[in-house]
Amino acid sequence: MSDGPMPGRVVMLVANGVEGDSRVQKVAWSMAAAGWDVTLLGRAPGAEPLEYRLGGATVLLVPVGAAVSGYERGRGAPMRLARARRPAYAGARAAVARWDALDAPRSRRLDLAARMRALLAARPLLDRLLLPLGAGRVAGPLRMAADGLRGTVDRNGGWRSLNPWFRDLELSFAPVLAELRPELIHAHDFHTVGIGARAAARLGTPGRPVRWLYDAHEYLAGIEVPGRWDLRGRLRRRMLLGVEREYIRRADAVVTVSAAIAERLQADHGLARRPRVVLNAPVVRARGAARAADDDAPDVRQVVGLPPDAPLLLYSGGLAPRRGVATAVRALPGLPGVHLVLVARSGDPDAEVLRELAGRLGVAERLHLAGYVAPDRVVPYIASATAGLVPILHRPNHELSLITKYLEYLHARLPVLCSDVAEMARTTRSLGAGEVFVAGDTASFRAAARALLADPARHRRCYEPGGAAERALPGLTWTGQAEVLDTLYAGLTGRRPRAVPASAGALRLRPVRGDGAAGPVRPCTARGPGRDVPTVQG
Repeated sequence: MSDGPMPGRVVMLVANGVEGDSRVQKVAWSMAAAGWDVTLLGRAPGAEPLEYRLGGATVLLVPVGAAVSGYERGRGAPMRLARARRPAYAGARAAVARWDALDAPRSRRLDLAARMRALLAARPLLDRLLLPLGAGRVAGPLRMAADGLRGTVDRNGGWRSLNPWFRDLELSFAPVLAELRPELIHAHDFHTVGIGARAAARLGTPGRPVRWLYDAHEYLAGIEVPGRWDLRGRLRRRMLLGVEREYIRRADAVVTVSAAIAERLQADHGLARRPRVVLNAPVVRARGAARAADDDAPDVRQVVGLPPDAPLLLYSGGLAPRRGVATAVRALPGLPGVHLVLVARSGDPDAEVLRELAGRLGVAERLHLAGYVAPDRVVPYIASATAGLVPILHRPNHELSLITKYLEYLHARLPVLCSDVAEMARTTRSLGAGEVFVAGDTASFRAAARALLADPARHRRCYEPGGAAERALPGLTWTGQAEVLDTLYAGLTGRRPRAVPASAGALRLRPVRGDGAAGPVRPCTARGPGRDVPTVQG
């Protein structure tokens, strides 16, 4: 490994396992195609590190331990268990205490818990003497209550105490980041905003600064609010907002998914510059492009076994209650002969709930599940449906952007059946691309579906040459969004690598062998705090 950063080396951080996160995949894939040396660092689903290729990008998934979160959750357990877990916890706590100390000059102040961690890390004997004050059947719950109190008074929500999982994630990522020596860190979503900021500060020097950008995937202040008396939920929400608040102004650049969210972020945090907008637009193959190897793969209608003339409403994405999918299921009894297909990730916990609802309503045979496909396959995969559904419920965050599935429906030339959330309802009406219904209202959904299904061809006219949707689509592809990021990367690093589209490859996750070919996952050898973590070989 050279003493300086690799030319154009970018490390992207994400707190999930990458699969199913189309935005993260598209960013890594397209920036590698633009010539950047991209490593996407995420969370392994199990105890073993994994390595993949995603086009020209490397994906490293590292196991995330529980040295901090496991101990904090178990403070109320018997003292003998606390003593057994204490060595691993103390080692992890010492590492984050050092990072907190480095962070202190850049943060307005550290909370009391951070100061105490630094004190105990420097005095192990005192740590052992004070153990009974913070763990055990009585002291443990009292300590957790004190953490909650700190969260209510700390300006940044006391996240250092209330979300120890952030610490475990940082502990797992830190040694890999140090080994990779990035020139630029791209922190995806609020889970990694602090990790990106702190790593850039640790790894950079005056002569070799490490730039970093924050990619806000949603308007965090507009996330679903818990019940009125759910104090724990409210503390958690305040804590998450506090992480973003503490670090967003330190980013060298901020990007987000819509102009409306960019405006809110600038106003909320007093940002000097409005965040750049990088839409969650789909990857769309140019007309006349070479035939892909998977062009003969079945589309969603073939997957669920429906004939071409069967009315098919399609929903793609997560099935959580706030997505409003139950509204569509409840409408099926009043839509004879109409089928509903849910394109969802395997194992989505809400799928069975919707199946049971369809069974109780007597429409189980008209509800179908289909699996995800790679991001560059989505548009042809869904294009055989009759209409695309966005039944999302009213939440502050839902009002502000054109979500991924919505843009995929437009590129698939599907009429859209959309709830009356502000931005997507406005766009649907202005393009003449479908029907709008009252969010969560089954009767309104049913009426809108009947109107659309009575004359689908009328709702497809906007996609004809000269139509409003056809004119808008060129500006809603991933190609344009990737150009925004490429230009931003070049401005932050002062370099622009040569694009390498020939080696971009398909937008697929492929395991890597030790020789770089497809095959079993390559073993990784670097050690992090308390566990093995992957790093670049060679």
